[in-house]
Amino acid sequence: MNHFSNTRRKVLGAAALGMLNSGFSYAQNSKYPSRNIRMVVPFPAAGGPDTVGRLAASILGTKWGQQIVVENMPGASGQIGTNYVVKAASDGYTLLFSPPTPITIAEQFDPKPPYDANRDLIPAALLGRNPAVIVINGNVKANTLGEFIALAKKEPSKIFYGTPGLGHAFHLISEIIFTKAGIQLTNVPYQGSSPAVMGLLAGDVQFLVQSVESVKEHIKSGRLKALATLESSRLDAYPDLPTLAESGLSNLDIMNWYGAFFSSKTSPEIIAFWEKELFSLNKDATFQKKMREMSFDPVVYGSQEFTKMMALERAQWANVIKTAHVSIKK
Repeated sequence: MNHFSNTRRKVLGAAALGMLNSGFSYAQNSKYPSRNIRMVVPFPAAGGPDTVGRLAASILGTKWGQQIVVENMPGASGQIGTNYVVKAASDGYTLLFSPPTPITIAEQFDPKPPYDANRDLIPAALLGRNPAVIVINGNVKANTLGEFIALAKKEPSKIFYGTPGLGHAFHLISEIIFTKAGIQLTNVPYQGSSPAVMGLLAGDVQFLVQSVESVKEHIKSGRLKALATLESSRLDAYPDLPTLAESGLSNLDIMNWYGAFFSSKTSPEIIAFWEKELFSLNKDATFQKKMREMSFDPVVYGSQEFTKMMALERAQWANVIKTAHVSIKK
C-alpha cells in the first residue's frame, strides 16, 4: 500500500532544504500569515481529509496566532472545492487539503475537470496516510473475503457495493479487487465516506472499501465485518485481519494520502513556509498521538517527494482504469 521505499522517504534533497530555509526567512520578514487562512476540504465533514485537515489547522493556527478556517466544499468527486482553490487569489491565504481523487484521478474523468491539477496546483506537503479495509454489512453471510467472493459469484444481482463517489480512489480500488476476483457488482456512489458508511450500515449496499477510522467503531460493535486490509502487512489494531494476498488476491500498491495544495501562482516562499511548518508536525507530540489514536499514519512528505509520487500515481491510475475497464463518466 506504500509507494515509497525507506530510502525515498528520507530524500528531500538540497533544493527542498533550501526552500525550507527561504520560507522561514520570508515568513519572518513579511509577518506571514497576518490574517485568517481558509483551508478548503473538497469533501463532506467527518471524512478522513476533513479530520486530518482540522487537526493540522488547529495546531498550526494556535502556533501562528491566526485562525485556519476549514471549509467543506463537496461535490463532483472533489472537483468543486479543488476548482475553487485553483481560481482563488494566489496570496497564500487559501489552500486545498485533499485526498488523491480530484488531484491524480480526476483527469481520467469524462468529461475532464475544469482544471489541470498538475499545472494549476502546487503541493506544499503530503500530511498523513490512511490505511483502508474491506468491510461488509454484518448480516451478509460471509466471514472471509473468499466466502464473500463465492457469494457474489452465486448471487451478483443481490449484492451492491458503495463508494464515496464516482471515480473516488475507493471506487477504483473496489473495481481492481473485483477484477482480480472475477466478479462484477453494481456500484452505488455516495457523496462522501460518511454517507457511504451509513448506506452500508442500513443494508442498502453490502460491500465497501473504506478507511479504518471511518468504520472501526462499527466493526467493534459487530454491525460491520472486516474481511481484509489493503495494506501489504497486517494492521497493529487488527492483527487477525488478513491482507489481500493472505485472502487469495495479490496485494495493491496504492496509498490513500492527504495533501496540502496552493494555486500554482503562489510564491515559492509561501510554499516553502508551509512545507516547513507541515514538516514540523513530524515532531509535534499532539499531532502524532491524535493521528495514531484515529488510526491514521502520521507521515509527512515534502513538496518535491510528493510531486514525484503523484507523477507515478497518475500513470498508475490511468493503467488501473484501462485494465479494469472502469467507466467514470460524470
